[in-house]
Amino acid sequence: MTQLPEPTTDLELAKRHLDDYGCCLLKDALGPDEVEALRSRALEQLEAEVQLGVNQVLADKKQLVRFLINKGQVFRDMISHEGLHELVRHVLGREYLLSAFHAHVAHPGTTKAFHTDQFWMPPPTNDRKQTLLKPGSMTRTGNRGHHAGGEELMDPATIAPAVVCNSMWMLDDFTTENGATLIVPGSHLSGRQPDHDLDSNANWVPATAPAGTVVVFEGRVWHSTGVNSTNRTRIGLTANFCAPQFRQQENFLLGTLPEVVEQASPEFLALIGFRAWQGYGGYEGHGQWVARGEYALGELVPGEQ
Repeated sequence: MTQLPEPTTDLELAKRHLDDYGCCLLKDALGPDEVEALRSRALEQLEAEVQLGVNQVLADKKQLVRFLINKGQVFRDMISHEGLHELVRHVLGREYLLSAFHAHVAHPGTTKAFHTDQFWMPPPTNDRKQTLLKPGSMTRTGNRGHHAGGEELMDPATIAPAVVCNSMWMLDDFTTENGATLIVPGSHLSGRQPDHDLDSNANWVPATAPAGTVVVFEGRVWHSTGVNSTNRTRIGLTANFCAPQFRQQENFLLGTLPEVVEQASPEFLALIGFRAWQGYGGYEGHGQWVARGEYALGELVPGEQ
């Protein structure tokens, strides 16, 4: 397949696109007023962080405004979009966690960086049941193409499932010229990571669409920020989700502001990790929900309580 699917408002069709292409484009996910409110708040936050010296331009000329759940109700409202969650459930199943929520500001001259969002997912064993890459030895740059596992990872007999689902919310029109997200349609079924040497000529297609569109892609899809060849920044918001067995990119248990936790619904608290899953993530006396300022028992001596 050489093209990305057409944007749609039909969630059932979008799910089929996720299966076939590894991605879908949900159009009109945000109205013009929502786009403007989100864009204004993101730029205002970025300017304030730059003034404080707590934000920087990355090596690829992109800036991030991280941890958006702390940085405005408008972001917290967006993350509850039901259409988004129906698509995430299609990829990950009934339960999942918010892993990260950032604003991506692509400045003129941004460069490409091919990757998937579950680079850390160990490949399946080979047909002799041998482990090709040990889980604790995975790195962001090291497990790519022919550089890891040799030919056995180039054409695997079986592949890992998707355990991540990401979304890019377009707050500007995404065009080829301003660095729209690049995706290789169908790459989610390749079973390997993209390699900058091997795969520079793969079928990298820009996800172009009007502001208000969200492109949703599962964790195995090869993608990259495009090159912004205009003289204007291009802004998107990424909301990344992971299956509940996996570590989140952002530590919401520690980093979420107290007032955000206090005002949050049970559904929102579960989404950011305050509810245990299948016995994981809880602690003594808190097997289902965890809470700030409440701890497991410490060292005890009989008769001294």
